[in-house]
Amino acid sequence: MRKIVLCFGTLISLFLLLSCSGNSNKQAGVPATMAELQKAKEVISYYSTSLEVLKNLVNEKEINALLDYMNLKGKAPAVPTIVEPMISPKDSAILMKPDSCFNAATRRNLTQNYAGLFNTRNEFYMNFDAYQNFMKEKNVTEADKLLQANYQLSIEMSEYKQNIYDILTPFTEQAEQVILAENPLKEHIVAIGKMSGEVQNIINLYAGRHAMRDARINDDVAKLTKELELAKKLPAVPGHEKEMKDYNHFLTQVEAFLKVLPQVRANGAYSESGYDMLINSYGLSLD
Repeated sequence: MRKIVLCFGTLISLFLLLSCSGNSNKQAGVPATMAELQKAKEVISYYSTSLEVLKNLVNEKEINALLDYMNLKGKAPAVPTIVEPMISPKDSAILMKPDSCFNAATRRNLTQNYAGLFNTRNEFYMNFDAYQNFMKEKNVTEADKLLQANYQLSIEMSEYKQNIYDILTPFTEQAEQVILAENPLKEHIVAIGKMSGEVQNIINLYAGRHAMRDARINDDVAKLTKELELAKKLPAVPGHEKEMKDYNHFLTQVEAFLKVLPQVRANGAYSESGYDMLINSYGLSLD
């Protein structure tokens, strides 16, 4: 599992545990009703499942490697390794039929975007298989058509993924507020969630071929920079020294990410080495 997903997933589990624990040193606040709390937990559960499935379903590094291979028209030394995504039928069913914790319009929007993502991904890999067959037959004309088609499909996959993030973000943030209402670490955990989301968006945009990609990355960088500055100003919570140490370490990871980002973007195009630098600067591994 990529730790960029594990990082936020672990935080989700942590604040769910803390919010329900009798030893969390809660501050005074207005507790959520059982119905509100259950709805918030369902939103977080759907979001966590989405992170896990999207990580497995859309492997940007693999997709870009396959496009580079196709672009070389048979001159590449070897076919890139393709890793079959480990996605359970249960998770797929959950994502295609969102719970009533979302309103009807949002459920419809999520279903449409997931359906589009699943179909587009399947078409991309079927095109790759057909491309290899055409190249074996020396049919370069048809192979070129599939290359162009897969460039467009890669853009669509990235857009669907970004749409899903954008749809879920406000619901997730609202759910956090409900679950963490009485938690002394609320502001710190919310700050980590926001920054993790922005880092995730930036990496997704960098690895994809979005229209207006640079403008959108610039917007997310501005948000991340502002969130980081606000996060640095949050006071330490007495009695939570370990959590504060982890929190400050996370802030240094975000700073490192922002420092390396201009260097990675200098040539204006995606590169595998640039992708690795972004992941590593954030203190994360690729697997």
